[in-house]
Amino acid sequence: MDRHKIIRIVILLIFTILLSRAAYLQIVQGDYYYELSEGNRISVRPINAPRGRIYDKRGEIIVSNRLSYNLYLMQNEIPPESSAAEILNKLSQISSLAESRLLQNYKNSEVDTAVEPILLARHLDKEDMVIIAENKDILPGLIVNESSMRDYIYPEKLVHATGYIGEINEQELISFNEQGYNYRGGDFVGKGGLEKEYEFYLNGERGAEQIEVNSRGKKIKTIGIKNPEAGNDLILNINFSLQSVLEDLLEKNYNQLRELAAEDEDRSTPTGIAAVVMDIDTGGILASASLPDYNLNLFAKGISSSDYQELINDPLRPMINRTTMTAVPPASIFKLVTGTAAMEELGVRANTSFYDSNGTFSIPNWSRPFKNWNPVGEGKLDFVKAIARSNNVVFYELGYELYKEYKGEKLAEYAHKYGLGTKTDIDLPSEKSGLVPDDSWKRSNLNQGWYPGDSVNLSIGQGSLLTTPVQIASLISTVAAEGVSYKPQLVKEIRGADGDIVETFKPEIRIDLRDEVEPEVFEALKEGMHDVVNKSYGTASRHFSDFPVKAAGKTGTAQTGGANHGWFGGFAPYEDPQIAIVVFIENGGSSAYSVPIAREIMEYYFGFKNYENGRKKIYYNSREE
Repeated sequence: MDRHKIIRIVILLIFTILLSRAAYLQIVQGDYYYELSEGNRISVRPINAPRGRIYDKRGEIIVSNRLSYNLYLMQNEIPPESSAAEILNKLSQISSLAESRLLQNYKNSEVDTAVEPILLARHLDKEDMVIIAENKDILPGLIVNESSMRDYIYPEKLVHATGYIGEINEQELISFNEQGYNYRGGDFVGKGGLEKEYEFYLNGERGAEQIEVNSRGKKIKTIGIKNPEAGNDLILNINFSLQSVLEDLLEKNYNQLRELAAEDEDRSTPTGIAAVVMDIDTGGILASASLPDYNLNLFAKGISSSDYQELINDPLRPMINRTTMTAVPPASIFKLVTGTAAMEELGVRANTSFYDSNGTFSIPNWSRPFKNWNPVGEGKLDFVKAIARSNNVVFYELGYELYKEYKGEKLAEYAHKYGLGTKTDIDLPSEKSGLVPDDSWKRSNLNQGWYPGDSVNLSIGQGSLLTTPVQIASLISTVAAEGVSYKPQLVKEIRGADGDIVETFKPEIRIDLRDEVEPEVFEALKEGMHDVVNKSYGTASRHFSDFPVKAAGKTGTAQTGGANHGWFGGFAPYEDPQIAIVVFIENGGSSAYSVPIAREIMEYYFGFKNYENGRKKIYYNSREE
């Protein structure tokens, strides 16, 4: 057989095989391959998980979620003759959705496969949803899925403690996923307050539906479903009724003081106000507020750039939580620390006598005297009365005696014992630690040594000393409970969506001075604080006359070189302390404006007044509430 004949036979065999295979594919497997050619494909469509809710201690819901709809693009559902850019262009022409934003979200997506959805827009308007539904034929690959939007039920209450959410940034995305969490670009996460502090509890786990669709994006069947898991709920120590009262009081007084200042150029214009109410027995924060603030619902959908810039550029700094993020001198409230050091280290007792002859104190060989707030000498005072009168001269003397004996060490040491200069570890982000200056700090930062005048200034809470309102609440609580206080805590427990307890936060002792400070020291300090509000000569007695509960407190007016800050810290009842209260007025001029606010808060807490806040009358009079 010649070579040409063999080649022809081989070619004929190959052709026969190919023809048979083609016949098999077209006749026997024709329906199967026709289905494939028509574009049936698998898609994974998202099922969003609701974020955990936030409740007050009585079960009143403060933050929830409401139904919303998101727009996604399924890349594998786009037909070959079209493209994502064309579809988004068409969508922008018939809807309110901007093409630039749609394209940006599409290009910034970080999906791994074509079957994963790309988030194009959140919280669609009803009009856009209708447009998309009516134009599905010209908008293949676009799907609208149910989602949830944060619902701040009282958007102007508990603002700084609650915090807000916003779209995850690149740094957060990397960090969270490195920690083992499953976040994607476009997710909303906590940016401030409890929303940020408890992000990994509040955030739910998204689900997915795996479906088969045809080339037109029409669902053929469901292949499988992974159900979403809702985020955990936070149960707070906050009493929302008390919270509402406190905020209304702060707002009323803040606005009045600003109005009065506008009419009188000699008055200081407050730039902020804050207050904290803490359970002495547990450290639980019953109420906490800072003004000015903002509307939380600005952030629910995603705040606009212009609105955000307006907030952060506001000179009154509404984004700052002054209870934890503002640190200023505490003024005369610090005399509780100086008094502790003096009784422990210098042998001072409650009845130790002092004499203020002319309202001034002079350090030997110093030309400038240190003055009392009262320019007239107050004569003979014992230690307890010196607290009640907040007599600077007595505490100047104590500060100087501590300097002669220990330089600047002891005052700083006792300040640290009370937790000043360190964060309280309250469950809120961005807490400031404040500052307790000493010789080492001054040499490092000012290139100067510690002088007697530094101790004298520090003895009355002035100089470089910086504290936050929540630190002062902890200090007051420590004195009230005679040496022990608990970590401030906003969240009482965390519960799953099914109601099961995930975590409970039990009271955690933060400061314990019972083995370091004698009981008689706290007895003397508390007696002095009692006389501040109950004796006719006490610096806060005018505002507490006829008060139905025996309370105790300490005033403080912090000098800043400009407008003074006004402080009041107190506790009640005196015999069996339940709550510690701190009121702080930034640039408020005087503690005299802080005291009446604290009194009213106590009145409402103990049930001696009712308060109409637009929803119901509020009565509360026990620590169980």
